[in-house]
Amino acid sequence: MAAEVVGRWSDPIILSNVAVHITLLPNGKVLHWGRRVNPKAPPRNANELTDMDSLNETWTRAFVWDPVGRGTIPTANAPLGVEGQTINIFCAGHAFQADGTLFIAGGHIIQDGHGIDASCTYSYKTNTFITRPRMNLGRWYPSVVTMPDGRLLVTSGSFNGGYEINNISQVWDPAANAWSEVADPRSQVADAGRILDLYPRIHLTPQGRCIMIGPQARTVWFDLKDPTTGADIQTPVKDQAVLGRWTDANLQREAHFRDYCPSVMYEPGKLMYIGGGLGGNDSGAPTNDVEYLDITSGNPQWTKSPAANMIHRRRHFNATILPDGSVFVNGGSQGAGFSNHNDPMKIAELWNPATKTFTEMAPEMFSRCYHGTALLLPDGTVISAGSGEYGGCGPSENHLEAQIFEPPYLFRGGAPRPEILTFPEEISYANQFTISIFAANKDIDKVTWIRLGSVTHCRNMTQSFMRLNFTQDQVGTTLTITAPGNSSICVPGHYLLFAVDTRGVPSIGKIIRISNEGRPAAVPAGPPPIPSIFAKMAAAITTPAPRTVQPTLSEQAEQLRISQNRPPVVVAVTPACPYGLGPCWGGAYDALSRISDVEVVSPVPNQPDSLAFVYIKRDKMGKPAVMLPDVDKWRKELSETVNASYEMRGIEVTLKGKATLKGPVKNREGLKFTVKEDHTGGDEVVVRLAPFEQKSQLKWDVESQAPKMVTDVERSAYGKLMNRVTRVWGDGGLDVRVSGTLQKQGDPAGGFAIDVREFEVLRGSYIPWF
Repeated sequence: MAAEVVGRWSDPIILSNVAVHITLLPNGKVLHWGRRVNPKAPPRNANELTDMDSLNETWTRAFVWDPVGRGTIPTANAPLGVEGQTINIFCAGHAFQADGTLFIAGGHIIQDGHGIDASCTYSYKTNTFITRPRMNLGRWYPSVVTMPDGRLLVTSGSFNGGYEINNISQVWDPAANAWSEVADPRSQVADAGRILDLYPRIHLTPQGRCIMIGPQARTVWFDLKDPTTGADIQTPVKDQAVLGRWTDANLQREAHFRDYCPSVMYEPGKLMYIGGGLGGNDSGAPTNDVEYLDITSGNPQWTKSPAANMIHRRRHFNATILPDGSVFVNGGSQGAGFSNHNDPMKIAELWNPATKTFTEMAPEMFSRCYHGTALLLPDGTVISAGSGEYGGCGPSENHLEAQIFEPPYLFRGGAPRPEILTFPEEISYANQFTISIFAANKDIDKVTWIRLGSVTHCRNMTQSFMRLNFTQDQVGTTLTITAPGNSSICVPGHYLLFAVDTRGVPSIGKIIRISNEGRPAAVPAGPPPIPSIFAKMAAAITTPAPRTVQPTLSEQAEQLRISQNRPPVVVAVTPACPYGLGPCWGGAYDALSRISDVEVVSPVPNQPDSLAFVYIKRDKMGKPAVMLPDVDKWRKELSETVNASYEMRGIEVTLKGKATLKGPVKNREGLKFTVKEDHTGGDEVVVRLAPFEQKSQLKWDVESQAPKMVTDVERSAYGKLMNRVTRVWGDGGLDVRVSGTLQKQGDPAGGFAIDVREFEVLRGSYIPWF
């Protein structure tokens, strides 16, 4: 179709790396970096898709690409940690500070899911990275949001080899060059608390509040300041104070858990959550649902309708606000699985804010699945780049190739494209300023204001859009524009200003900085790192390992274990995310908490075996709601929250009771088990005991994505228990504690069996000497 209808893609542009992270700088150039130096490294053996060793490099090579001259240069230095060591800022979070420097939090070390505690800034003026103080713990996949006062909120990310989510957010203060700790949402959000998901979809609203809208379905508010006094909200913990307050918004998206998808604030206070996730349909593919929330209305509610959905299902894609207010959607995988490179979606779509409908655009040449990125450029085009590195893809799917999309508005005939001739480089809030335009551009319909983008993993952490009020003089060559009124609706920093004519054709954007008071004082750079052993020794003394004031999730899990004083039910859960249950935990935790029989979930899962631990509800007398969980019911309730993003493999229970023979000793027909827990309320629950076989195994191997092999100890447990029971005089049986996989025998009337993985003979039970 014609370019004025579906737009046009450029010929390929070869970048210097897979642009997993991409940012439009205040000088109009594009900073980007990937995972490793050589993304085309071939596998070293036949069992690998790529060179696995190089996936975990501990350094970064970043580049700056010029959209005008199309040339690329490396950054003048590489990011370093506080001890002068190189760091890899792959899988970090990033957003702009008020002075235009890019703040970067976290990154990658050792393996996927293991975040670093480093932070740094990048200066577009000097093309250099500057080391900043360490965070409280590591962060792999954190989100970063610039706040109205110029500080930055950093949330989530995993650490400790991917075993744990960093649930304790922090606030970075560029002026003080220092961190402050934020209240743990688990201490404030009702209904069992909140564990943050990776790269949470969090936005700043016009009220100065942050709103978290995904990947989990529940919407949550975060307030850094008291709305009445304007002072920081502080809660005393030990001898210090933590900042902010989390509250449940009592709103929930209908499409439930949706990860690896974008969310967009397409106008101040108006949000859309687009596609993503898995399941919710017969094929297990991602959704095309789009859900909308207008927090400026009197009674905000999530809404959706088939007419307002995307045309195509997709996940691992991007959504970019264009100068005319439309939203350009491109890339992604449309097939089942984490990132289905064999079933990419190359057809782009354009969303119309007036009708809330999508229209197909021209298809791009390359697949843009996991780690694909898209970024608005000053000339109103969009660069589409990245994809690959890793997520199960080989070197051929690691795309150095980028393409530029020219939207349909660039091909509308008639008058010349609007052109801004003069403009101020800096403005102040609520003040008026003027720009001059080319004499032939008299029909200006709107002036739009878009913050410079910074993109990774479907998340544009800095994107925002608003329309500015303006008047045009009688000659038509001068526009008097009113700057945004405050820093809640428009945080301090650099923006693209566009003049859009009545045809919807935008000018080339001009980059303007907005601030409350001139240019801020230079942020302290700190001493440059000295590459010597003495510098590392000094760093060890002057930069002690940070420590959270509040307990980490591991510490909370241990406190819960002690307080419960009973064995948990072990739930085997597999995430579609290939990095294991540890980092990909937030959605599973939320879903397990919602199972009707569950009282509380341990806040940390077992990452090596992909197991979660839950405690069943009890009545006032301590009697459990269910002695033997209905596996089918639990699976159904889990899937209602997370769709196909997680799979429940099974359940293991640990129960006390009496093991007896089902028939005469000589027949050895098997064992039955009568549950005798302390609070059964007199109810007798009898189950069949069975051998633990490979099909019983719930422990999961993350790397092979298959159950672990049953050990000899596990396989022999049932036989050893049988021998113990047959040696007991009479038919009184043996008092034991049994742990094993719970098997449902057909319908509920068919009863249950436990495949015995281990057992313990209880004290006082009679055991013969022979």
